[in-house]
Amino acid sequence: MNVRRILLLCQAGVIASCLQCAASTLLTLFLILYVKYRVDDLRAADSNLTVMRTTSLLKWAYLLSAVGLASTKHWFVDLTALRIHRAIRLLDPSHPEEAINALLVCLWMTTAGFAALTLSSPPTYLNELGWHLGAFDAAPIIWSAIMSVGVASFGAIAHAASQAAKKVRYF
Repeated sequence: MNVRRILLLCQAGVIASCLQCAASTLLTLFLILYVKYRVDDLRAADSNLTVMRTTSLLKWAYLLSAVGLASTKHWFVDLTALRIHRAIRLLDPSHPEEAINALLVCLWMTTAGFAALTLSSPPTYLNELGWHLGAFDAAPIIWSAIMSVGVASFGAIAHAASQAAKKVRYF
């Protein structure tokens, strides 16, 4: 299959993932600057506790921004919904409801899996890699940011597919 066609079919996910990358980068920069300011001015009693709280806060901020991006109604979601609707009609013209429902289940389960991974701890090999590179606090932040990109991407495609499902049921 042509890569261009796949990207067009998943356009909402590609755009949402790019926007989530930008959002997570900005969130990380702002929060790290804030924590650095608090630790440098000795306003924080325990710097390790502040870092742990910041990491937990970043995980939730990543997840909330990803869910917000995935649930936003925008032109690229409508365009992706139209493309999914056409693809489902071509795939199974006699029973398009079954195909779109299977697609929706897969997309929502993948989105939920990425959401759970966003809030979880990174695998041990990433923590060990962080220790070897001298940035042991970065592994949970990077892990959560990357998993939130998956939430935004698959969530946006699932949002578009749910719009396509409404069109399939009414036509």
